[in-house]
Amino acid sequence: MNESLYIAKTLIRGALIGLNTYIKPGGIHRLTPLKAFDDLTCNIASCIDTLVESVEAGSMVKRGEVAVTSVDYNKLFTSPLKESFRNCSNVYPEYLVPLTVLGFTIGLSSVESILEESSKFKKALEAVNNVNKWSDIKQLIEVLRIIGRADMYEHLQSTGYTQITLLKSGATFNDVFRVLSSRWRGFSLVDSKETLVFQYLKQLFDLQREYKNLENSLIALYMELVKQHIPVNLQDKAREAHSCKYMATPECAKLMYELDVLLRKNKVFFAWASEITVLVSALAVYEGLK
Repeated sequence: MNESLYIAKTLIRGALIGLNTYIKPGGIHRLTPLKAFDDLTCNIASCIDTLVESVEAGSMVKRGEVAVTSVDYNKLFTSPLKESFRNCSNVYPEYLVPLTVLGFTIGLSSVESILEESSKFKKALEAVNNVNKWSDIKQLIEVLRIIGRADMYEHLQSTGYTQITLLKSGATFNDVFRVLSSRWRGFSLVDSKETLVFQYLKQLFDLQREYKNLENSLIALYMELVKQHIPVNLQDKAREAHSCKYMATPECAKLMYELDVLLRKNKVFFAWASEITVLVSALAVYEGLK
């Protein structure tokens, strides 16, 4: 359990670093004039106990104490959502569910490095995502409605994920995550049929060589994600910020602040890029980046 607690704390610390890191223009960060930052901080901090349980559940499967198909996924995936619902104003499953899946996968794979042991990590991720216990999947979908995420619930319903469909089709957790990832990109990191989690993590490692510390590297990753989506009239400012390495100097930080203000003024938001950045940051700290 001590090892599970250490892993959970590491992931939480990494996620909070990714959330706090500023300035992420059009995204969520410590200087964001939005309540979402406080709510997300509350969500991530509230899931420490349930994240420990998810890592330990994966470790129990690894030790052969329980079969991967016998894990109580209803409890595993809904507990952090319910905990955040009790403690926070709003709940963000697009952060909490992937974080839980990643914790379970680390416990199951027992990898020390996700990138160096990517095949083991991917195999473990596939093991949990291929589970098709329709009752547990149904409960996860129902909880989305209960915690105030009718948008996610209705999105799944509109794409055919009803109780009858789940029972007849043999849908897996990966199917559900893939559907949700079309709107909430945090889920894309736990889509075991894709390799985005490795792609983003490797990209961050490459950026670390240039930007030297985790916070600046995370900003660079975020900007790489959003650069094609920045309005044409703000592209020059974004390129100027890139040329001086974003937050490297006070003058450059001022450019990033101005870009952030202008994007919000034009109602351009990149919540999806914040999801990816925070979750990749969680894994990066587990990998040892500082």
